[in-house]
Amino acid sequence: MKRGTLLAAVSALALAKGGYYYFSHGDQSLAPTMNQTGEATDRGIIVERKTVDYEAIIKTALTEQASFLTATLKRDVAHIQHLETSIRYTPFPSSRATVRVKYHVEYPIGYVLRPGQFAVSGGAGGLVITLHLPQLIARPSVRLLSYDVLESGILIDEKAALLELQQNIQPQAESRAREVLDRPDVIPASERALRGLLQPILARAADGGAPPPITFNYR
Repeated sequence: MKRGTLLAAVSALALAKGGYYYFSHGDQSLAPTMNQTGEATDRGIIVERKTVDYEAIIKTALTEQASFLTATLKRDVAHIQHLETSIRYTPFPSSRATVRVKYHVEYPIGYVLRPGQFAVSGGAGGLVITLHLPQLIARPSVRLLSYDVLESGILIDEKAALLELQQNIQPQAESRAREVLDRPDVIPASERALRGLLQPILARAADGGAPPPITFNYR
């Protein structure tokens, strides 16, 4: 009887120690762990549940882009300049000339994604990216296509006038930037381009599951 009681006590003690080891040391595996890809693993007692930190993945992808080109708007522009000059204190009439220049201009449009210029929130149910409206991410590119002297004036140096016009092309193109950015198709095109960059990244992270939808919010 004493032997049986002793064995029972030893068994109970062994079970108690085993239980203490699991609940004191085993709890360390219950805390979510994060790896560099933004994937969180939560090991439960019965099943292993896997969640993906989509917010971290998007932040990493955007941080790698100081700016992201979403669209290039191209225009061919014709500019006509009327010139007039005269010699003071003479009876000669003023001299007139007309010069036309054609040039091609490209506006690089996109999102600025430097630190502090965007924020990401949400999770598997949906992600919200907050950022500034699309803007020019570089100066417009201008290329002269042709020029014509439509009307020549005796007192006017058309070559000098043409050179002056060419020098004014870049500032004129930049002055129209606001007009270009206000076009109604700029924001939808920019959002499609940024989604096109991010959705494949989210799809790979989802590993066969459905990636969260992306919506945009502007400051």
